[in-house]
Amino acid sequence: MLKAVIKNTRIVDGKSFIGMGLLGLLMNFRHNPDFKGAILVISLILYVAYAFAINNCFDVDTDLKNPQKRNKNPVASGELSFRMGIISSALIAALGVLFAFFLSYREFMIYISMLLLATFYSAPPRLKAKPIVDVVSHGIFFGAMPFIYGAYFDGILTKYEIAIAIALLLYSFAMELRNHLEDYESDLKANLKTTPIVIGKKLSEKLILAFSGLSIALLLTLLNIPFGALGIAIVGVRASYRLFDVVVVFLLLFHALKALLGV
Repeated sequence: MLKAVIKNTRIVDGKSFIGMGLLGLLMNFRHNPDFKGAILVISLILYVAYAFAINNCFDVDTDLKNPQKRNKNPVASGELSFRMGIISSALIAALGVLFAFFLSYREFMIYISMLLLATFYSAPPRLKAKPIVDVVSHGIFFGAMPFIYGAYFDGILTKYEIAIAIALLLYSFAMELRNHLEDYESDLKANLKTTPIVIGKKLSEKLILAFSGLSIALLLTLLNIPFGALGIAIVGVRASYRLFDVVVVFLLLFHALKALLGV
């Protein structure tokens, strides 16, 4: 059963969201090196593990109709019962809260807020099944907030960090729309009203390009490359989603390096 519980956390799938929090931490660790950084990292990993685990528990109806998702969801495949899925998810969340408790009060409150949003996204009222709200909530708890959680490690949130959080918020909007498009048929069969089902595939794809382009444009503008940002946004209309991911990761790493070197 332990193997099924670990599988239910889908840590590998959540690596990019863990990376967002680590980015915030790296950008501030130089100013405030502290062993509590390890506590933050552990709590961050537990948070992402919980978000995926609780999502699997309440996604059984749609994942049963999607062979690829069913194999990733031990609750849907029968490897883990719904009851044990909920219990193990709650234990992961409780352990994360315990670690976050040893950080600052504001970081602790950010962590609690992330957990609540991640819970309500998947469990009733199931925000992921409500058009527009699904995209917005995902952008907050799996985009901006993990970065802010890490960035607040030094007790200060600068305008520069807020701008990066906004860029991650926008890109998370795009990622959520992409996820919904992948699940379009199974969500349709399950009678879910996700944003792509309500607004259609074509408009969803246009919004993915728009959010991705805006995110890249903002990250480039923060590096004082406004014309490059415009070029990327325009060329990006014909780019693949994979290329968007590569560009965003590269720019985020560049920002992290810039902060670490203090330039």
